[in-house]
Amino acid sequence: MYIFDTREQKNDHIKKWFDKHGIAYRTEKLDCGDYMIDGGSLTIDRKQNLDELAKNLLNPQDKQRFIRECKRAMETGVKIIVLCEHGKGVKSLPDIRGWKSKYSPVTGKALLDAIYRVCVSYGVQFVFCDRRQTARKIIEILKSA
Repeated sequence: MYIFDTREQKNDHIKKWFDKHGIAYRTEKLDCGDYMIDGGSLTIDRKQNLDELAKNLLNPQDKQRFIRECKRAMETGVKIIVLCEHGKGVKSLPDIRGWKSKYSPVTGKALLDAIYRVCVSYGVQFVFCDRRQTARKIIEILKSA
Protein backbone atom coordinates (compact mmCIF):
# COMPACT_ATOMS: atom_id res chain seq x y z
CA MET A 1 0.00 0.00 0.00
CA TYR A 2 1.13 3.54 -0.72
CA ILE A 3 1.70 5.87 2.21
CA PHE A 4 1.34 9.66 2.08
CA ASP A 5 3.01 11.67 4.85
CA THR A 6 0.48 13.46 7.07
CA ARG A 7 2.50 16.69 6.83
CA GLU A 8 2.47 16.74 3.02
CA GLN A 9 0.53 19.79 1.87
CA LYS A 10 -1.12 20.79 -1.38
CA ASN A 11 -1.32 17.25 -2.71
CA ASP A 12 -5.01 17.14 -3.62
CA HIS A 13 -4.10 16.61 -7.29
CA ILE A 14 -2.19 13.47 -6.29
CA LYS A 15 -4.94 12.13 -4.01
CA LYS A 16 -7.58 12.75 -6.69
CA TRP A 17 -5.52 10.84 -9.26
CA PHE A 18 -5.04 7.90 -6.89
CA ASP A 19 -8.78 7.91 -6.06
CA LYS A 20 -9.79 8.15 -9.74
CA HIS A 21 -7.63 5.13 -10.57
CA GLY A 22 -8.72 3.10 -7.52
CA ILE A 23 -5.24 3.01 -6.01
CA ALA A 24 -5.23 2.47 -2.25
CA TYR A 25 -3.22 4.73 0.04
CA ARG A 26 -3.19 5.79 3.63
CA THR A 27 -1.72 8.75 5.47
CA GLU A 28 0.72 8.44 8.33
CA LYS A 29 3.73 10.30 9.65
CA LEU A 30 6.85 9.32 7.69
CA ASP A 31 10.33 9.76 9.16
CA CYS A 32 11.60 11.06 5.84
CA GLY A 33 10.04 11.99 2.53
CA ASP A 34 6.42 12.41 1.53
CA TYR A 35 5.53 9.12 -0.22
CA MET A 36 6.51 5.49 0.31
CA ILE A 37 5.31 1.96 -0.20
CA ASP A 38 4.56 0.14 3.05
CA GLY A 39 7.76 -1.57 4.19
CA GLY A 40 9.80 -0.01 1.38
CA SER A 41 13.33 1.36 1.46
CA LEU A 42 12.67 4.22 -0.96
CA THR A 43 10.92 7.51 -0.26
CA ILE A 44 9.91 10.39 -2.50
CA ASP A 45 10.27 13.94 -1.26
CA ARG A 46 8.05 16.09 -3.51
CA LYS A 47 8.87 19.71 -4.31
CA GLN A 48 6.37 21.98 -6.04
CA ASN A 49 8.97 23.77 -8.16
CA LEU A 50 12.61 24.82 -8.37
CA ASP A 51 11.99 27.74 -6.00
CA GLU A 52 10.93 25.35 -3.22
CA LEU A 53 13.89 23.12 -4.01
CA ALA A 54 16.25 26.11 -3.91
CA LYS A 55 14.82 27.20 -0.57
CA ASN A 56 15.36 23.70 0.86
CA LEU A 57 18.95 23.51 -0.40
CA LEU A 58 20.18 27.09 -0.08
CA ASN A 59 18.26 28.76 2.76
CA PRO A 60 20.35 27.99 5.90
CA GLN A 61 17.42 27.04 8.16
CA ASP A 62 15.65 24.92 5.54
CA LYS A 63 18.93 23.37 4.44
CA GLN A 64 19.65 22.14 7.97
CA ARG A 65 16.23 20.45 8.14
CA PHE A 66 16.69 18.88 4.69
CA ILE A 67 20.20 17.60 5.52
CA ARG A 68 18.93 16.12 8.81
CA GLU A 69 16.29 14.27 6.81
CA CYS A 70 18.94 12.99 4.37
CA LYS A 71 21.13 11.78 7.24
CA ARG A 72 18.17 10.09 8.94
CA ALA A 73 17.33 8.31 5.68
CA MET A 74 20.93 7.11 5.26
CA GLU A 75 21.04 5.86 8.85
CA THR A 76 17.88 3.81 8.34
CA GLY A 77 18.81 2.50 4.89
CA VAL A 78 16.21 4.54 3.03
CA LYS A 79 16.99 6.11 -0.35
CA ILE A 80 15.50 9.54 -1.09
CA ILE A 81 14.35 10.63 -4.51
CA VAL A 82 13.37 14.28 -4.80
CA LEU A 83 10.53 14.67 -7.29
CA CYS A 84 10.28 18.28 -8.46
CA GLU A 85 7.08 19.32 -10.23
CA HIS A 86 8.61 22.34 -11.94
CA GLY A 87 7.60 21.49 -15.51
CA LYS A 88 8.30 24.34 -17.94
CA GLY A 89 11.02 22.49 -19.84
CA VAL A 90 12.89 21.21 -16.78
CA LYS A 91 13.24 17.47 -17.37
CA SER A 92 16.76 16.78 -16.09
CA LEU A 93 19.56 18.35 -14.08
CA PRO A 94 21.26 20.14 -17.02
CA ASP A 95 17.98 22.00 -17.70
CA ILE A 96 18.39 23.83 -14.38
CA ARG A 97 21.59 25.66 -15.36
CA GLY A 98 19.75 28.47 -17.20
CA TRP A 99 16.94 28.84 -14.65
CA LYS A 100 16.45 32.11 -12.74
CA SER A 101 14.16 32.45 -9.76
CA LYS A 102 11.40 35.04 -9.93
CA TYR A 103 11.42 35.37 -6.15
CA SER A 104 15.06 35.35 -5.06
CA PRO A 105 18.56 35.99 -6.39
CA VAL A 106 19.19 32.23 -6.72
CA THR A 107 20.62 31.18 -10.06
CA GLY A 108 20.33 27.86 -11.79
CA LYS A 109 24.07 27.33 -11.43
CA ALA A 110 23.94 27.85 -7.64
CA LEU A 111 21.00 25.45 -7.34
CA LEU A 112 22.69 22.87 -9.55
CA ASP A 113 25.85 23.05 -7.43
CA ALA A 114 23.78 22.47 -4.27
CA ILE A 115 21.98 19.54 -5.90
CA TYR A 116 25.26 17.90 -6.89
CA ARG A 117 26.59 18.26 -3.32
CA VAL A 118 23.49 16.49 -1.95
CA CYS A 119 23.73 13.78 -4.62
CA VAL A 120 27.36 13.05 -3.79
CA SER A 121 27.10 13.40 0.00
CA TYR A 122 23.82 11.59 0.62
CA GLY A 123 23.00 9.62 -2.53
CA VAL A 124 19.84 11.63 -3.13
CA GLN A 125 18.49 11.38 -6.66
CA PHE A 126 16.54 14.18 -8.39
CA VAL A 127 13.71 13.58 -10.87
CA PHE A 128 11.62 16.21 -12.63
CA CYS A 129 8.09 16.15 -14.02
CA ASP A 130 5.12 18.30 -14.87
CA ARG A 131 2.51 18.62 -12.11
CA ARG A 132 -0.01 16.63 -14.21
CA GLN A 133 2.39 13.64 -14.20
CA THR A 134 3.24 13.63 -10.48
CA ALA A 135 0.92 10.87 -9.24
CA ARG A 136 1.83 8.55 -12.10
CA LYS A 137 5.53 9.31 -11.55
CA ILE A 138 5.25 8.51 -7.82
CA ILE A 139 3.87 5.07 -8.65
CA GLU A 140 6.49 4.48 -11.35
CA ILE A 141 9.35 5.39 -9.01
CA LEU A 142 8.10 3.43 -6.00
CA LYS A 143 7.33 0.32 -8.05
CA SER A 144 10.85 0.37 -9.50
CA ALA A 145 12.43 -0.06 -6.06
